[in-house]
Amino acid sequence: MNVWKRYMTAWSRHHRSGGFGIHSPFAYEFVRNVWRQTLPYYAYEGIHQLIGTVKVATTRSQRRQMDLIGEREARLLFRVVNFFNPHSILQVGAATGIESVAMLEVNRASRLYLYDRQMEQRTLAVSVLQSQWDRVECYDDVNVATDEMLEQGGPAMALVNEPIPVDVSKWWLDARCVLVMRNLDRNEAMRALFDACSGYMPMGQTYTNGKIAILNPNPKLQREDFLLWL
Repeated sequence: MNVWKRYMTAWSRHHRSGGFGIHSPFAYEFVRNVWRQTLPYYAYEGIHQLIGTVKVATTRSQRRQMDLIGEREARLLFRVVNFFNPHSILQVGAATGIESVAMLEVNRASRLYLYDRQMEQRTLAVSVLQSQWDRVECYDDVNVATDEMLEQGGPAMALVNEPIPVDVSKWWLDARCVLVMRNLDRNEAMRALFDACSGYMPMGQTYTNGKIAILNPNPKLQREDFLLWL
């Protein structure tokens, strides 16, 4: 979503984010109690400290290049994982590692399947993830990572920081894996990936503010898309 469209839809997105006009009970609960939840969680302080540490050690240009997640998005990511409580989480692109820590804070029994072909160069992510390495499996092939994640059974979720083939994302959707996609406003390929995946979903719901998107392919839910404010 470009800047002009975000401006033109600001009021409707803010209105919808309050739950107004949402008829689906599931969507109403998700938007009110997950997307726009304002109560504090135990993990917020740790997330704040991690982001602050990275900001002190880097320049603005470096932070943009390494894809430092904003605090609002990091908190939302934690809440989404807390809501769906997946046993297995697949992450595409290590970024700074803060996303990984935020997701792993929810359930000590969950495991992260991290796909990044340049993981050896992600020194910051490696440092941030140091305390969680016993719960992280690293891969340089997204198909292998997907296979091993889905073999575990149980609820699954995927966080996509970087573009991947559409077929892989459709594979996750077919397995009823909740998808979270970031950088829709900064990366045209990510926006195209979201459009392709949301168009592929026969049932389920999507939630987005034009920057981050959540796709829930639950076949029990009527097909709906919600444009929101965060």
